Amino acid sequence: MTEPSLAELIALLRQGGLRTDDAQSLADAVWLARQMGPSTRTASPEGRPAGDTGLRPAAPAGRRSAEPADPEGLPPGLRLPLPAVDPPRHVPPTAVPAPSSLPGLLTLQRALRQLQRHRGGAPSRFVLDERATAERSARTGLTVPVLTPVTRRTMSLHLLVDSSSSMVVWEQVAEQMLQVLGRIGVFRDVRLHRLHESPDGRPVLASGRSGDRPRPAEDIVDPTGRQFTLVITDGAGPLWRSGAAQRLLHRLAAQSAPVAVLQPLPQRLWPRTALAPRPGELRRLGPEGGRCDFVPEGSSGAAREDGLPVPVLPLSPQALERWARWVSGAGPREVRGAAALVLPDHQAAEHGPERFPTAQDRVTRFRSDASPTAQRLAAYLAAAPLALPVMLGVQHMMFRSATGPSPLAEVLLGGLLSHANPAGTEGETWYDFAPGVRELLLERLAKDEAVLVLKFCSAYVERHFEGDPPNFTAMAAAQLSGTDAPPLADFRPSAPGPTAGVPAPFAAVAAEVVRRFTTDRRRAVPVPDEQLAAARELLARYAREQDGRALWTAIQKLRVIVTGPPGPLVSEANLELAEALLALHRWNPDPALLDEADEAVDRTLGPPAPAGSTVGRARLVRGRLRMTQARDRREAGDLRRAEDLLDSASVELDGATRLADEDTLLGAVLERARALEQLAEIRDSALLLREAAGSLRTLARVQPLWARRSADVPLQLGRVLLTIARTTTDGKEAREFAVEAVEELAAARELLGAEPDGPSRTAGLLLDLAEAQERAGEDEEAVLLTLGEAEHALEFAAGPRACLALRIARMYRALSARRPAAYSFACDVLARAASHAPAEDPALAPLLAERGEMLLDSADTEEHVTAAVDVLRGAVRATPEDRPEWAPRLILLGRALHARFRRARDRTDLLEADRHLSRAVSAAYDRGVAARGWYERGRVQIELGRLGEYTGRRADHLHQAAGHLRRAAREAREAGDELFAAEARHAYDELSRRLRS
Repeated sequence: MTEPSLAELIALLRQGGLRTDDAQSLADAVWLARQMGPSTRTASPEGRPAGDTGLRPAAPAGRRSAEPADPEGLPPGLRLPLPAVDPPRHVPPTAVPAPSSLPGLLTLQRALRQLQRHRGGAPSRFVLDERATAERSARTGLTVPVLTPVTRRTMSLHLLVDSSSSMVVWEQVAEQMLQVLGRIGVFRDVRLHRLHESPDGRPVLASGRSGDRPRPAEDIVDPTGRQFTLVITDGAGPLWRSGAAQRLLHRLAAQSAPVAVLQPLPQRLWPRTALAPRPGELRRLGPEGGRCDFVPEGSSGAAREDGLPVPVLPLSPQALERWARWVSGAGPREVRGAAALVLPDHQAAEHGPERFPTAQDRVTRFRSDASPTAQRLAAYLAAAPLALPVMLGVQHMMFRSATGPSPLAEVLLGGLLSHANPAGTEGETWYDFAPGVRELLLERLAKDEAVLVLKFCSAYVERHFEGDPPNFTAMAAAQLSGTDAPPLADFRPSAPGPTAGVPAPFAAVAAEVVRRFTTDRRRAVPVPDEQLAAARELLARYAREQDGRALWTAIQKLRVIVTGPPGPLVSEANLELAEALLALHRWNPDPALLDEADEAVDRTLGPPAPAGSTVGRARLVRGRLRMTQARDRREAGDLRRAEDLLDSASVELDGATRLADEDTLLGAVLERARALEQLAEIRDSALLLREAAGSLRTLARVQPLWARRSADVPLQLGRVLLTIARTTTDGKEAREFAVEAVEELAAARELLGAEPDGPSRTAGLLLDLAEAQERAGEDEEAVLLTLGEAEHALEFAAGPRACLALRIARMYRALSARRPAAYSFACDVLARAASHAPAEDPALAPLLAERGEMLLDSADTEEHVTAAVDVLRGAVRATPEDRPEWAPRLILLGRALHARFRRARDRTDLLEADRHLSRAVSAAYDRGVAARGWYERGRVQIELGRLGEYTGRRADHLHQAAGHLRRAAREAREAGDELFAAEARHAYDELSRRLRS
């Protein structure tokens, strides 16, 4: 083809609306066309209209595509160079309904603003801050000008986003991180690049996911040191498996500019990626973190000298803030973290033999590593075709809470799936389960859950495919729901092609789901008594093994039985259903479950009237139901409604004791005693506690007449007596109740040893016994011996043990004034409990705070103070910022950092302490806590003033200290703490005299 002449080119440009009236405009147009490459004026980077989710019916055979051969929007005679790299085989879809990926964007922005302290934002000049000068003068009573630095942003940032197929679920993470980094006011410019693999295996950069106009990845290497580089990747793509991405990281890390990897996967999955970071200690080389050293945990042998560590960060505000402070030189030189060692000749990951020879092996391995949410999502996806938009939509529908992309990423990387592009899906990203895996996953899926997934797929087909194609997923959902629909169980596509424009997996998967749930229809329908027996067997299995699936299946069976005609069998089923719903509510606190349980009890008591023993058991269940509702209302802060519900529970349980048989009487009396104890706490009534103790004493006397004596009665009686001893103001009477509590708890201990669940309940009993012994005035040796036994029994306690360990430690600490050795016992208990407590345990934060405070109080070396700092940092991280305990724990951390400064003389400890104390006084719920925070801030500023003698800012820090101490005295006075107010006022007066002299 001949090239167009200059006249033809000018005519084409005029047709496109471009100016060609002078040589300069014509030259600019030609130069811009050469630089731009192929046109990208389509609505999305993948060349499809916006809103197209990536699932299109294939064009019929023999029909030419309607898309033009030339790029859209360019004159037909003008051709531009083609890209040097082909687009990837699997183009991820656009406009997928991704769930929220980065909650708390403002928190992330605040965390990353620590980068403003990096030398790239060094101040160029100072200006007078009139507002701050006026505020300081009003606060301290002294007039000193406040100068504010004016910064000049000189740093830039390159954000590299991995474009492998598994990263499509993290698209929203990349977009949100780009927004956050652009808003923090640190970087002169922020640029996003997509990291692709070229045909020869090299890493290249492009502006979009399609890989158009690639360029070598080495182009972003900047030897000037004024460029940050962040890489967002899951470390599972082909570039990481081949080692090419690690070699690129080595070239970037060899410069003096900071480089880090942002890993969106949960940290427990990091070892399974090709990046494979290790935990350890990062050490900053130089004043700022352009280069660093890394000491991995448990390292043996020397690493290669040419290997460079690259920090790997989770996407959490705490981790990003810690890294930002460290890399900018504002934090400690050594920090705990994870890093990957990259080499200049990094080799490809070794591929061993197939790890999962069978489908059962794949599923077993996945369940052993995956989170519960990911396991549930895999079961839901077994009922859906595995296109990425469908998978994301199923996750969004089945998990209404903000789960984020992590569960789907776990499924994609869990060894269950492989890439598959069935006919009718060319150019799209599709997956399929490995042979046999879908069948195993469907076994763990309930029918109603499968119907929900199929209904979503049906709606998806109607929204995204034109015309009126047969909707097989809708027919499958209707058939499983029991409505009229053509049978699908025997449907099997004769060919792997699309069905009337809809990709084949929609029909094939629907048929497989129907076959899974309709095979049971060929069996004989069981009679109601057999169904009730089966439900009771499932409930017994739940009681033995805590198998939630057994509990849910039993509830489903009981819901069917109670729809039958009234009778004794249906009454028993209603009671079983109410108790099962109460058990389910403990795991899933949905008020609707309690309402359904209440209706089941009503049906039991309604016509026809049941036998007296059944009425007693029903009232016992209703009493437990009211107590559960009262607990929910107390947690919500509605004490009045909780009190009314506990009153109702007491009435129901009292009625149950009058009508119950021997098996129900014990439970009714124990539950009523608990209800009276909770009512006494709300009303501050000793009479209710004494009433509970009286009913338990009576039961303890008569129980041996009809049954073997159990530990429940003396245990509950001993705890009620101990509560009376705690609350009574008469010292002599309190000791008498404590002595009686010791007797009852000792008897319960003897009986508990013979019961099956005895070991799991012993630790709590021994703690109550130790407290009762102390209140009864027994010898300290006896109390310490009981606490030691409780410490050993802690290993067998059921459920989270951090709360019990915290109580043991506090009792040891209370005894340490008379027995100093008890202090070390308390520290040991807290250290062991903290190392074994799960991160989600709500008792972990108070446990860490208690241990950190004890370490701080007893610290006599820099190493001990550092240990206290580390523990208190963990306590602050484990405490939600909206909790009242957050501010006091920040103050403890500030005190610990101040104490470490006095030993190590590291100014960054003072700066960090002041930052934490500033957050504490802003978040304090109580004026007394705020007073302590202002006082500690004043002490920190005095220390900074002493250091300021060498920097010229001594007066500035001392004036701030005066303002903080003055504020501390005012807050303490308003809180009613006159003693602390006098102490703060005295410190302010002393400092004011120094400033005036």
